[in-house]
Amino acid sequence: MPAVFLLFLPAAQATTTQTATGTFTTTATTINVQMINGNTVITQSLTINTVGDISGSLSGSDVAVITSTGSGFIAGGGTFTGTILGRTGTVVIGFAGTFSPITGQLNIRAAFLAGTGTGQLTGIRGTGTIQGIFNVGGTYAFGVTFHS
Repeated sequence: MPAVFLLFLPAAQATTTQTATGTFTTTATTINVQMINGNTVITQSLTINTVGDISGSLSGSDVAVITSTGSGFIAGGGTFTGTILGRTGTVVIGFAGTFSPITGQLNIRAAFLAGTGTGQLTGIRGTGTIQGIFNVGGTYAFGVTFHS
């Protein structure tokens, strides 16, 4: 008899994480360069154009710091407009990570900011990795989940 009660429970919404991969190119404009406590702080506006499972353009900004010891850190974000796994809309993406001031090699983690999706990207969630060359381009891989 207890199994009958299960019929009255709301069905759980099934969500599946899909992988989105592709490439990107970056166009950046330096807004400001400052020396703060021996660290170089670079503020940039940027446009990131993507192709692949995520296809479109992100307009945003970032701050890159080259420390006095030679390490590089970067953080930023912007609004992506385009198509993700066949769904069109906008979503804010934030990112942070490291780069080599010598080679430009990037290693960044990124995320779709919850609650910022519009159109068919409403409810999108996910995180990913971005690898490539600072202010040039590279590859991305995201785990993407759509929630309604």
